[in-house]
Amino acid sequence: MTVPHNNLRFTSNHLTNINGSQGIVPEKSAPSGISVLVIGAGVAGLMASLECWRKGHEVRVIEKSATRILSGNFTIGPTAIRAVQQWPDMAEENERIADSPWISWHKINGERISGPEPLRFNPTVNSSGQVEAPHRVYRHSRPAFHKMLSDQAERIGIIVEYGKRVTGYYEVDDKAGVTLENGERIESDMVIAADGIGSKSSTVTMGRELRARSSGWAMYRAAFPVELAMVDPLVRERFQLLEDGTSVMELWMGNGQHVVFGRSEETMTWAMTYADDRDETESWSKLTDPKTVLKMTATIPGWPEVADRVIKRTPLDRLHDFKLMWREPQPCWASPNGRVVQIGDAAHTFLPSSGSGATQGIEDAVSIAACLGLAGKDNVPWASKVHNKLRFERVVCLQKLGIVNQESRYRSVNSKNVSQSKSKGLLATWIWRHDPERYAVENYEKVLAHLVEGVPFANTNIPPGHVYKPWTIDDLLGAKERGEEIELDGNWD
Repeated sequence: MTVPHNNLRFTSNHLTNINGSQGIVPEKSAPSGISVLVIGAGVAGLMASLECWRKGHEVRVIEKSATRILSGNFTIGPTAIRAVQQWPDMAEENERIADSPWISWHKINGERISGPEPLRFNPTVNSSGQVEAPHRVYRHSRPAFHKMLSDQAERIGIIVEYGKRVTGYYEVDDKAGVTLENGERIESDMVIAADGIGSKSSTVTMGRELRARSSGWAMYRAAFPVELAMVDPLVRERFQLLEDGTSVMELWMGNGQHVVFGRSEETMTWAMTYADDRDETESWSKLTDPKTVLKMTATIPGWPEVADRVIKRTPLDRLHDFKLMWREPQPCWASPNGRVVQIGDAAHTFLPSSGSGATQGIEDAVSIAACLGLAGKDNVPWASKVHNKLRFERVVCLQKLGIVNQESRYRSVNSKNVSQSKSKGLLATWIWRHDPERYAVENYEKVLAHLVEGVPFANTNIPPGHVYKPWTIDDLLGAKERGEEIELDGNWD
């Protein structure tokens, strides 16, 4: 039987747009009657729209930017990859566009200390007695990954409405909504705030606007067609693929500097973290000039000419200056009436050293969509509160890892201490084995009983044996300044 739905026709799990393009979609839940407004069309927002659609909710997405403006690369963890693989077309596209680089460690002058070697996840033994671990790392071009999500959304009839800037959030009785810059108001049963670190949703969730603070660091980053870099013979000789065509990511560190160079078959990437005390807000689109970067590299002892040549080959429209901001862990992501919920950077900020920002945004998206489906239209407010309880402690653990790992990025490395400069815990079993949808299904009623009746509940998506204790960024940085180890109780693997 074919059932009309907006501009689409569904037959089994095959979908045909009215323009004739075809695709395969996962099985969709029966209509829930829940209307969801997603604010922000980044990775978390788009994934939330897809997952809410899969769970039978009515979805609308608005985005403040006039068009998609994205750059850079990121790693998508196994928990997020499993969510992508729920969508057959995206599963295929993800394999095509992802890279799995080997890693090598270098002094700040480019001298290799160890590697290249593949990243290996910590294995575990499953219920059948078999050893298991993810077989690869998925490294993505941010624009390509975003386009994959956006294209999938369009195939199911979700069209992002660009150029709609939100100036305020509110909730009244059984609805929540936003006010736009032009005075327009949009309401729905649930508003998902996925509009980043500067989201105004905290005025509803926390009762006040939360300002992010500078981490003291910023990052130059660039990604551009590899042929532009390979024109230079010195660059071509220095940055090569492995014999089998595998790409390599080089981590240069020392003297308070951390630099990454990566070369794949299609793309040349580089990123440089530097000390920064400017009073600015986070921006994903601020551009800078290679000459500005070269002034900085001229102050780095032993900095090699070949690295400067890569920087010089960077197109002006591909070099971004990204200020790294952070915010104290906020335990409350849901509004008092439960009709507004924050996900992704709107709920929690991550340093690049966590390696978890995009992955946790996707986990959030899967979790809130599942919780809404489990709650049903009559109990929408409980969905956001249960989701918050399921997710907060896990996210805080990963934020803490990011701060722990941040300092190790700037040590001077040699053959004896290179292992101390490698990130701790990011390939741990408790991180990669988690399934946010299954976790929501298995624990929704338990958390609800905990919130309503006070029945004890303990999360199991955190390091085994870990007991959450509130902390602040200043607590952790103060411990480092005193030469103390940051406590990681339990088995962080």
